[in-house]
Amino acid sequence: MQIQYTAKQSALQPRLAEANINPDSFLATDYLNHFNEIVMLLEMVPDMPELLEDAADWHPKTYIQHFEDSGFQGKALAIEAYQMAPKAIRAPFDKICRDLDKLIISTLKGLGAVNIAERGMSPEAQMLIRGRVEQIQAMLMDLNKVIHAQLDRAVAIIEPEQVEDSAQTQEDIDKLFD
Repeated sequence: MQIQYTAKQSALQPRLAEANINPDSFLATDYLNHFNEIVMLLEMVPDMPELLEDAADWHPKTYIQHFEDSGFQGKALAIEAYQMAPKAIRAPFDKICRDLDKLIISTLKGLGAVNIAERGMSPEAQMLIRGRVEQIQAMLMDLNKVIHAQLDRAVAIIEPEQVEDSAQTQEDIDKLFD
């Protein structure tokens, strides 16, 4: 897919590369850190269920919120660039972010509801968490592709829904403890 940039976007592109922001997508990989933190915690939860308390502190942050709260040197430019990002980039990027938020929140809510920190985890529950982490990691790889403007590989992202209904998610987790 070939992106046609406006004159304003083209004028901004040289500044983006210097600030570690992809000049093709107008996005920075620094945003992935927001998700990588929760992935690391969720990876450890099957072996250390007490970490669920720390994981439960995670909350979704938009791209703009992430940079407003970050120490990223070019955060003002990152926010400006995001707001100017081509629609062909923003649409799949925003969809993946929404889907990631839904999947992570439903996983955290489900784990909290069954109180694994006190009850421990069955092997089935451990497999479920590991499966969720794999789903999240796959979605992060797709998000990384969009950030690097690899849209030919990520074009299917905006088509099928990648996240299960949260009610179904809770039902799956509840079954593991019945």
